[in-house]
Amino acid sequence: MGKQFENEEERQAHEKKMTSYLSLFSFLLVFLVGYYFGMHYAAILASVFSLSIGYFIEKSESPIWKQTWSLASPYAIIMAVGVINPAVIPVGAAGVLFTAMGLHLKTLSHPNIVKIGVSLVAVALASYGSLVEYPKYIQSVMATETLEALPNFEVTDLQGNKVQLHDLKGKVVVIDYWATWCKPCRDEFKELETVVDHFKDNDNVVFLITNADHREDMKKVQGFAQTNDYQLPFYNDETGNATQSINLSSYPTLILVDKNSNLKIRHEGYSNAENLTQYLIDKINGLLEE
Repeated sequence: MGKQFENEEERQAHEKKMTSYLSLFSFLLVFLVGYYFGMHYAAILASVFSLSIGYFIEKSESPIWKQTWSLASPYAIIMAVGVINPAVIPVGAAGVLFTAMGLHLKTLSHPNIVKIGVSLVAVALASYGSLVEYPKYIQSVMATETLEALPNFEVTDLQGNKVQLHDLKGKVVVIDYWATWCKPCRDEFKELETVVDHFKDNDNVVFLITNADHREDMKKVQGFAQTNDYQLPFYNDETGNATQSINLSSYPTLILVDKNSNLKIRHEGYSNAENLTQYLIDKINGLLEE
């Protein structure tokens, strides 16, 4: 039996509260999915959930922009975080725009079949944007091309062998700066393993998967490598010079160095929405041809 209300005002207040809870729940679910599976999926869910909530909530006399703010304010606020992390902007925009679309569709006098058709087309476009265009956007945000001469520096592998950058001239060098506590670093390792395996027979490509947290000594790095089954060439930046050479500011940071020891590509952060594997393979092949 449904909840009984003493008057219409109490019923409307209850409906408003339940709608707010539903909007907040959908927002949290969207970002949990984005965190664990990829922000491209989060953008699709934001579109579907927001469209549905906007369409099915009770009609209101308030202007659509006020209703949109009431329902989609978490998405609007998260867009402001785009100043720090631009990757969240498309997800926030999807939540706001599709809420407004759902509210607008509800006010139209067209048959339901027309509204359903419009909704399906909108969701199809959102899915295309999320799955195809969003990964490109992410890489344009995370990766920058440059041309900077790097100073010589030295890193040490897990057996104590030292490698100097200038000894690798004539080769393309891929350096990934990471730390054992960094979850995005570990997520990125899965793609790096594929890239390393792709170039395993090419002596002109060298990978230096370098721990850059100076609080973690060689013993810590060795323990991490033994505990985890990553098929990667791990190194440690014992002197700190490798880290200082690129002014490291975030984990993970991945750089591509050309045959003349010039920094050509800098990729900061990691998102499972991007196709990092193919991106790196293409960029490494391009540097090999130079």
